[in-house]
Amino acid sequence: MSPINITTSAANRAAIAPATAPGSASGATAFKVDSPYVRYTDGAIESDYLYDTTIVSRDIETGQLRAKPTKVHYQFQTKTNVGRVGLMLVGWGGNNGSTVTAAILANKQRISWETRKGTQEPNYFGSVMMASTVKLGVDENLRDVYVPFNEVVPMAHPNDIVIGGWDINSMNIGDAMRRAQVFPVDFQRRVYDELKSLKPLPS
Repeated sequence: MSPINITTSAANRAAIAPATAPGSASGATAFKVDSPYVRYTDGAIESDYLYDTTIVSRDIETGQLRAKPTKVHYQFQTKTNVGRVGLMLVGWGGNNGSTVTAAILANKQRISWETRKGTQEPNYFGSVMMASTVKLGVDENLRDVYVPFNEVVPMAHPNDIVIGGWDINSMNIGDAMRRAQVFPVDFQRRVYDELKSLKPLPS
């Protein structure tokens, strides 16, 4: 389990979130469930869930409605072995394709760059999956416990995604990034050599 960071919030309640390393691998989870309805095997998380619902019928003779509480048993299996994920982009050499490729490369290789405010480190701020948390429950002191959204179940980490794609323009992704003019000049300079070797398939 990841280390725990505790920050004080309003009314002396604490928001607790595992401090995940920036380059954590695909499939990492922040917690395990201690329940007779959840089982961990070598390759999966298996769980049983009883869904409470009510089946409503109408008496043929009286026309009166009859409500019958019912439990429906569901079984779920979540594989813990996250396979490789490939992303093929149509229009890879466009603004969006070249920008997302450069951003993932910078995060994966921890490439920093200089701005007028100082050195900027890469991060996934702005990503719902990578930068948000969900409430897991409360601790023994009734303080809220939060975990990273991307560590609730095993899922692929963006740094592990293999990117490719097509474009009607044969320009390499490094030059396409420069043409887009989205990133600061120093960032473009630091990632260019890696990106210039990437070239879209003909569209």
